[in-house]
Parts: sequence; structure tokens; C-alpha cells
Amino acid sequence: MVSMISIGKQMTTDNFSKGRRTLLILIRGLKATMAFVVLCLLFLSCNSDISNDGNSTLTDQKYVLPYPIGKAYTCTQGFNMSPSHTSTFKYSVDFGMPIGTLVTAARSGRVIYIHESYSDDDQIAGHENVVIVMHEDTTYARYVHLTQNGALVQINQMVVPGDTVGLSGTSGTNGGPHLHFDVTKSYGGRSDQTIPFDFKNTKLHPVGFERGVTYEAFPY
Repeated sequence: MVSMISIGKQMTTDNFSKGRRTLLILIRGLKATMAFVVLCLLFLSCNSDISNDGNSTLTDQKYVLPYPIGKAYTCTQGFNMSPSHTSTFKYSVDFGMPIGTLVTAARSGRVIYIHESYSDDDQIAGHENVVIVMHEDTTYARYVHLTQNGALVQINQMVVPGDTVGLSGTSGTNGGPHLHFDVTKSYGGRSDQTIPFDFKNTKLHPVGFERGVTYEAFPY
């Protein structure tokens, strides 16, 4: 009788230990799952923002503002804005700047295309002076409306953020002197679809920037 009671107590103790171990394993698994969920939420919050049409948009913050540190220019048109940032040009940003303003590289890459022969008086759509830079992930940055002979790089030249690209102008537009900047996944002409991107070296802002707000380029 005594031995049976001892055995019963031992079985109860063993069952309790097993149950405790199982509970600890479940708690550890739950903690790991919660940590994973938190990390995912942090990732999404750091890589998303609200576009000008009110929708959440994944963004790419590999870019710096396309003008020198310490300079500040006003956004005249952001993402999904009239009159021209729609359709294939939906994800584009315009900065108002006088003709001849220094334009710099927003991201490292290789210059693959240059056109600089159009006059600033040429206001025909499609007659834009432009420099196109291809990045390592085969996306393309377009620096558009440069002044005549305003490209200060050469084909196949490598650039890093802050390097001189050219001088701004007003070629191919009647919207006044400004720099149009966008990023595409393909390289073919005006029909290439722009994709979301973001600049990391300025004050907090909505994706695509706010029209009428001036943004200073901070050190990076």
C-alpha cells in the first residue's frame, strides 16, 4: 500500500514536470512569434508612408535629394498631382529652381543616356534635356528639363550621391524652370512607368512631398 502511494506521488510529480516543460515551450514559442510579428510591423512602418492621394505606399529610401547639401528648394508637384504627375509619371517630384542650378546625383549608378541639345525656349513636350542613371538594381533615375548643354557627366560615367549631374533648366515644359526627378524600372522613353521612391536626407514628409513646401538637403 505504501509503495503504491509512493508510485502515485512520483507519477503526479512526473506529470507536473512534463506539463511545466510543455508550458514553458509553448510560452517560448509564443514569445518568438510575437517578436517576429513586431519586427514585421516595424519593417512595414519604416518602409511605408502615405501618398498624396491618401494611400499607403511602399517606398525606397535609397535616395538623397538631387541637389547639394544645405540647399533648399520648393516642391511644385509631387506624387499623383495635377497637371502632369499622373499615369506613367505618377511617381515624380518637381523642384522649382532657377535655370543653371546645380543638380546632383540622388543615388550611385552609371550614366547611360544624355540629351542636352534643346533650348530652354523649346517648350514642346518630349523636347526635354535629360540625364538617366542606371542603379545596381537596374532601376533608372531621370533628371529632366536640364538647360541646353547642361549635362555635366558623360556616358558610362559612374556617380555617387552628391556628384554633379548637370544644370537645371526649362526645356520641354511651360511650367517654368524646375527639375523633374523620377525613378523607373525600365528604360525606353516617356512611356516608362515611374515607381515609388523617397528621399532620406530632409525633414519628415509625406511620400512624394507636399506642394509648396521647401525641403532642405541635410548631410547624409
